[in-house]
Amino acid sequence: MTWLAELERELRQARIPASRRRRILAELVDHLACDPAGEARLGEPPALARAFADQLGTTRARRAAFAAFLALVPLGLLFAALFAFEAVYANVEPGASILLVLGVQLAFVGGMLALLRAWRLRAAVVISAAEARVLRRRAGLSLGGGALTVAVLAALASGRDGGVQWAAPALAWTTVGVGAGCLLAGTLFVVRAGRLTPLADGSPADFSFDLGIDADPWRLAFWIAAGLAVCIAMAGVVQADPIDGLVRAIGEGLLCLAGFALLGRQLGLRR
Repeated sequence: MTWLAELERELRQARIPASRRRRILAELVDHLACDPAGEARLGEPPALARAFADQLGTTRARRAAFAAFLALVPLGLLFAALFAFEAVYANVEPGASILLVLGVQLAFVGGMLALLRAWRLRAAVVISAAEARVLRRRAGLSLGGGALTVAVLAALASGRDGGVQWAAPALAWTTVGVGAGCLLAGTLFVVRAGRLTPLADGSPADFSFDLGIDADPWRLAFWIAAGLAVCIAMAGVVQADPIDGLVRAIGEGLLCLAGFALLGRQLGLRR
């Protein structure tokens, strides 16, 4: 078996896409035609194929994270417009309200986490397989939250909840349509990244890496939860309902810490 034939086999085993394999092999054929002794300098086919997989997998994982965040931007702007112009109001069922809030929070948290890690890794040529999984999970969390938000909005816009009154139904359906399209585009990037992952070993960083500081992740989680609770409590004071604000503040703070405890390892927040 020739060196090029062995490399093609290794590239296939590394799950390099066919179009990329053809491009790599074509460039190497030209290179070896000019430098017949180049095989020795390029190295063994298994190591070379692994290097290609590491670099391409890194690029795809990073793009998936950026794409997931960007997919949420139009949805977020339209969703904000719905409430800024009071397009929906009055008597939304508690179940729908909870799902809507949950979807928005998951989308926001997942999107910001994906953006932070992708930005911190923007100059990395190769990341570990574990780090790539963290990027995909964060992107998936954000897109899942966005999908839940769109689904609830679609149910409300369809009139299934008779207590909801729409001042601008066209804006509601625009939010659903644009949001669904953007989420689909972001999902394609995540799926594509999952088909080719880096092979490099290593452990993912934690939340302190995302923020660019040297601190204990649990301490960071505590202060973020405390800051969130204070903001919610202050909002209750402004709305002349301090007791309700305090209850919601404690609940949100505890949920934040619970999420950190349950999903921290999977999302690369703690080790």
